[in-house]
Amino acid sequence: MHARDRELLAALSKVNSKIGSVTVELLTLQPDDAAYAAGLHTLGRQLIHIGVALTGRAGELDGTELDPISLLNAPDTENHDRTEQSEP
Repeated sequence: MHARDRELLAALSKVNSKIGSVTVELLTLQPDDAAYAAGLHTLGRQLIHIGVALTGRAGELDGTELDPISLLNAPDTENHDRTEQSEP
């Protein structure tokens, strides 16, 4: 694994470790629209940043090129929830 990949995964881990506490903080800020909006902006930017970095690195590895803006309108085609498998 390259040092760059370790740094990328460390950044992901940092964002992931804070999501729970940030979510609880956002729940307490909801009555204050300005503070709540600022918190949502901050969290959204962090998630977008790490998402762009991850997809960019994947593109470097497999030769695909992905426009991050196209992700906003594209449906998520991956099956992330394996518990909802249909039975015949």
